[in-house]
Amino acid sequence: MLESIPGKVFVVGVVLLISFIAYSSQLVIFLPAYDGWNSSSLATLLPLNLLVVMVFYNYYLCVTTDPGKIPVHWEPPSSLVVAKEITAEGITGPRYCKSCNVYKPPRSHHCRYCGRCVLKMDHHCPWIDNCVGNDNHGHFIRFIIYANVACSYVIVLLIGRVRAIMDAIRHFQFDAEPDTVQIVFMVLNFVFAFIVVFCVGILACYQLYCLSKNQTNIESWERGKVAGLVKRGKIAPVNYPFDVGFYRNLCEVLGSNPLTWLWPKKMQGDGLSFPITPETDPRVPYYWPPRDPDDLRPSIFSSKYKRQQEAQRLLSEDPDAILEESDGYYDSGSFVTDSEAEYSIEDEEEGMRHLVNNRIYDLSGSYFDNIPPAAHQYRRTPHGSQQQLEETVDSDTDTMPLSAFASKKKIPSSKED
Repeated sequence: MLESIPGKVFVVGVVLLISFIAYSSQLVIFLPAYDGWNSSSLATLLPLNLLVVMVFYNYYLCVTTDPGKIPVHWEPPSSLVVAKEITAEGITGPRYCKSCNVYKPPRSHHCRYCGRCVLKMDHHCPWIDNCVGNDNHGHFIRFIIYANVACSYVIVLLIGRVRAIMDAIRHFQFDAEPDTVQIVFMVLNFVFAFIVVFCVGILACYQLYCLSKNQTNIESWERGKVAGLVKRGKIAPVNYPFDVGFYRNLCEVLGSNPLTWLWPKKMQGDGLSFPITPETDPRVPYYWPPRDPDDLRPSIFSSKYKRQQEAQRLLSEDPDAILEESDGYYDSGSFVTDSEAEYSIEDEEEGMRHLVNNRIYDLSGSYFDNIPPAAHQYRRTPHGSQQQLEETVDSDTDTMPLSAFASKKKIPSSKED
């Protein structure tokens, strides 16, 4: 539903909402109570107008500042590009976006709304019609803080105005009663300001919590998923590499000088490298987050799977051949993308199960019915008999990888797979 609405509609709506709360409250409610501009009204409303200016300016920076693009021809260190996967630990090598055809620096992700990768992506915010990323993260934090403070200030002034009216009525000063227009605007301003404080306040609290941990919204989800894998014993314990301490975490986004944390400024750093915790392997930022080892099995679209199908074909032509599986990389999980438009291994296998009614079709024309929970792998001897080599049982998953049902063959392999 929201995807069908142009982003500029949200931007115009936010500007109108801020303007309504800021200026209708002053022109219709507060200034008439002070009999126009004077020393008392100036002392009361000047802080509000300064807050409104900061709200508008930081919002403008959020909308117009590019969240961060990956430089052309950027690549991670060559030693990491050729690193082999360690599937047991969920390590897949440097991350690569198949939609943009570029390597992804640490903490960057692909935004399907913007159609490109964003440096240190936090989330895509429809209210600013932009991503929150490395170059505008500080602007976004300051915007929501100022919006909460400004609306809270309006609520305090409204409560004070209502108390003054009630006090005047108790003293029989009925000429102090507001007219119908003022009552309507008081109700509307209070409702809108309260909604902003409640909704944006929750967002601000969560953003400040993530800021204290030096994590983005995406990384918060990633840390929870990694913790689950560690708890289930699927990967070895691994620490989040970017949490460098409470104070330094805040400085990473708001700046090194605490006195200017709430003053608009350009983000520091290039968004390609970040400080990491002491004694952390420098390769970890390029690998983060570790993946579920079960997700790193070959896909039916991978070159390894094609080699296995070729092995089946050669075996049918020469039953006496000795087949051994070659040593190749898992290419289905090596370069991960955040684009939701691409295939996932689970989608492939689920679609295959529905297509053949719980039977697996191996593209060579053979069906395997009633496959047992444990997959057996065989090697043919020169005499034509079958010798069982090993039995693999995975009690942690409900599905078996397709590769477990393919016979083994010794065929040439390339490290480029």
